[in-house]
Amino acid sequence: MPGLLLALALLPLAAADGGAAHGDFDRFLAAYRAADAAARGELARSFVERQRERGGFPIVEPGGQVVFLYVGAGGERAVHLLGDFATRSPQDMYWDAEGEPMTRAAPDGGLFFARRQLEEDARIEYQFLVDGERRTDALNPRTAPSGIARIGALETVSAFVMPGYPARPELAPRQGVARGEVRILDAVWADPAVAIYLPASYDAAKRYPVLYTADGSAWRELIGLPAILDNLIADGRIEPLVAVMIDAAEERQRWYTFNPDYLAYLERVVAFVDDHHATDPRPERRLHAGTSAGGRAALYAGFERPHLFGNLALLSPALSGPPSYWQPWFSGARRPEPRLRVWLSAGSYEGTLREDARTMATYFRKAGVETKAVFTHEGHTFGAWRNLVPAMLEHFFPGSP
Repeated sequence: MPGLLLALALLPLAAADGGAAHGDFDRFLAAYRAADAAARGELARSFVERQRERGGFPIVEPGGQVVFLYVGAGGERAVHLLGDFATRSPQDMYWDAEGEPMTRAAPDGGLFFARRQLEEDARIEYQFLVDGERRTDALNPRTAPSGIARIGALETVSAFVMPGYPARPELAPRQGVARGEVRILDAVWADPAVAIYLPASYDAAKRYPVLYTADGSAWRELIGLPAILDNLIADGRIEPLVAVMIDAAEERQRWYTFNPDYLAYLERVVAFVDDHHATDPRPERRLHAGTSAGGRAALYAGFERPHLFGNLALLSPALSGPPSYWQPWFSGARRPEPRLRVWLSAGSYEGTLREDARTMATYFRKAGVETKAVFTHEGHTFGAWRNLVPAMLEHFFPGSP
């Protein structure tokens, strides 16, 4: 079997444009398999360093093929790929706990790989399962907080975007941008917790539109709504607004499933905000936004309280619930307020939820409701929702750049 020098000689030169040349990984794999066991470690290290300079990991090949690579110590028994592309079922967005087995490159090595076909503008989140232990991709520095990788756990996962995925510089806090103030509502009745964002230019003599969100803590900490608002307002992309971020109750699913208690609490929060802040109280100047089950709650509020909310943003809405609630709406016995405006989104890695969102968009349009639907190649993740927030806000509250 050839040794290290011959194996290295089999590898191609780096592409002049810094991109991945067709077959680079396959040529490396052939050299790796041809080398003796003692040479493989150095061969893998050389390939990894070169790929880091050229494009990083995972490796994007021509035509949308993506190679996920795990480089271990050699004693691993099995490595599996977990991620948005392998959920427990089309109806369940949580990741399959076993994932997909990765291929061992050589019988006595610690190199494992898997190939996936991804869309040119896809964004996915993933992990490796190494002998039963979950790990992020050590070769990929990009990570994200995930609430969908595992039931009952918020954990760090690896994040990956294809070359066509749009950059979003407005998401991160920027130096030199005036920051709004976030106040936690200090009232005995404020349970679940309520946080109120006031723009840096807040003036009590003016009247501001108001954004209300379900899952308030997630919008603050995982989506990063305050920084997004600061940047968009500073750039003139949206008008200054007040944002009210309302946490979920302890039993989140019950709280967000057509629950009259949710509506009653929402009404109390709206009344307080209007009484204590410079808001525009017209429904067309209020927006209720929610993700997943929070999107279902926002839809419920728009259906049942049109005098409060004239705008709805439903990001990957989980439209499950008792048929008895849906029946009068889809039979025509009840109809949504025609002045309602709806923005909704879903990703191609969200199973049947994507088709439910399409159905909902069709329903609203047939009912005469102004509707914008956005469909991406992403999963059921905070990262996906975070990237959609700027466009959603510009849709409802456009500014004057």
